[in-house]
Amino acid sequence: MSEQSEHDGPGETATGHSGHGEHSSHHDTAAENAVRIAPLPYDDWDHELFSVINPHRKLPEANVLGIFQRHPALARAFLTFNLHLNTTTLPVRVRELAVLRVAWRRGSRYEWASHVLIGRKAGVTEAEIDEVRTGADTLLNRAVDELDTDSGLSDATYAALAAHLDEHQLMDLVFTVGAYTMLTMALNTFGVELDPAISEENFSFPKREWYSHTREG
Repeated sequence: MSEQSEHDGPGETATGHSGHGEHSSHHDTAAENAVRIAPLPYDDWDHELFSVINPHRKLPEANVLGIFQRHPALARAFLTFNLHLNTTTLPVRVRELAVLRVAWRRGSRYEWASHVLIGRKAGVTEAEIDEVRTGADTLLNRAVDELDTDSGLSDATYAALAAHLDEHQLMDLVFTVGAYTMLTMALNTFGVELDPAISEENFSFPKREWYSHTREG
């Protein structure tokens, strides 16, 4: 996909689809209340653990990495997979917009704030970030919402994506949405706090959408 087709493809505004709006049901999560697993202090890190994603230098302190330091075997396995997700055939802008929609729907301030920064560096615009935040009826929002709600894609959405993404890209999109959904579960469950240098980036998440989705048709 060219840069133009990336914008006009999975990130474009779709018509004739009702979408999934914001919902009223609200449930508290551990992330809103308390830290359940504290990140390992930076001075105690085994930096070799992160060699799978960056073999050449020590990574800076970050709470999510401090959590992985608590479980080295899990960290090596997940970060190896995560390295693939960050170097896949999927266009970076498409990947970041998908991750942002996952973060928004799943109520993960940490994932949202982190990937707003990453997305901007990849060329995601403020208007596109706002489309994610407001649940605009874009093809990519629709795809993430369907995967999160129904663990699958409708024929119409799959066909629309396949017009812009090849087979590997389609697979990478589905696995990216699944992996980052899993990561939000960990961030929310263990109460991972924002790093001091990172802003919430207008998160202001009002409701937990995923508790009140209904299947259509």
